Amino acid sequence: MKNILLLFLAISIVSCGSTQKATNLIQTGNYTEAFNTSVAQLNKDKTKKSKQKHIPILKEAFIKAAKVDLDEIKVLQKNKTPENLKKVYGKYLNLDIRQDEIKALQPLYFEGNEVSFDFDDYTKKVKSSKNNYSTALYKNAIDKMKGSQLDARTAYKHLEDLMYLNPTYRNDLDALLKKAKNKGSSFVYVTLKNNVKTISNDSIKGFSAINSTNFNNPWVLYHNNKEKGILYSYQIDILLNKLTFEPEKTSQQTVPQEAKVQDGYQYKLDGNGNVMKDAKGNDIKTAKYKIVKAEVALYQQNKASKLDGTVTIKDLNKNTTVSTTPLFGEAKFQNTYGKYRGDQRAIEQKYHKALQSKEIPYPKDYEFVKYAISNFKQKVTTLLSQQQF
Repeated sequence: MKNILLLFLAISIVSCGSTQKATNLIQTGNYTEAFNTSVAQLNKDKTKKSKQKHIPILKEAFIKAAKVDLDEIKVLQKNKTPENLKKVYGKYLNLDIRQDEIKALQPLYFEGNEVSFDFDDYTKKVKSSKNNYSTALYKNAIDKMKGSQLDARTAYKHLEDLMYLNPTYRNDLDALLKKAKNKGSSFVYVTLKNNVKTISNDSIKGFSAINSTNFNNPWVLYHNNKEKGILYSYQIDILLNKLTFEPEKTSQQTVPQEAKVQDGYQYKLDGNGNVMKDAKGNDIKTAKYKIVKAEVALYQQNKASKLDGTVTIKDLNKNTTVSTTPLFGEAKFQNTYGKYRGDQRAIEQKYHKALQSKEIPYPKDYEFVKYAISNFKQKVTTLLSQQQF
């Protein structure tokens, strides 16, 4: 009975807490938050008396939130910038959504009486404000397209917003987006020259295709084939000069091991040579130790390849070389394994992993070439991501 009473008190405190929270929000002018708090409580169970305390709060918050939105709409419409028209559209949406949330809860009763709400039809307002915002985005995008490269980037953002908001507004949006992207971008032409005879063209197929998706600047576009009508600002010349191999080599190291280990027990004797006893009459034994030895043979397999080259960056507008950077790609194979003879107890823990490993076949040369090329391209990509084109 006591537990049931405590549970009832806890529920009452929570309910009163949410009511007081909504009341405080109204008193501080946070009408939308007060509205949302009351809606959330009534959605849990609008028939509970504790929840029904939110109904008059809901009505007050609904009326005051609507008045605030409508007053702000009047101010925003005095200066019809895309940003202001976006806010107007959002506020009409909020006005409409709040009405729908109340309609979903009706009928609502407080102290036995149904509570009524006055609704307005915002359908036309929502539609017209969406159209006004769409028109402003489109007109601003067209105006910005006439300006500089940076203006074209702003135009692209307006068109992106328009595509998200109203994709059927005009049938030329896709073409305009592409045009804005081209005008706002810096185009970089990437070339590749392979001076390594042992590297086939198939091995470097697609090497000069640079994926700039993860670069910090989305306005730099890389082409490995020139396109008509594109004015390239920079050129990247990648040169593969030399491929070298470190041949297969297995080195060996012998490590002597020695440890003091327990080797059974021995009885403790008194001065007369008799076995000593403890307080309970049991024989007293002490651990017996001995020195054990072993020898660990460590083997390390090594093989590597290195691809040397350079990356030259040219400013085509100024007809100058910005930089020439030596780069290399590498591929390394290393495997350590071990064998031992003697007493295993003498071997240190750090050698156990090697002793559990085995000799494995060396990878083929073509695999080293493949990974060296991949590593070289990763370094090229890193270098390009650091450039300010």
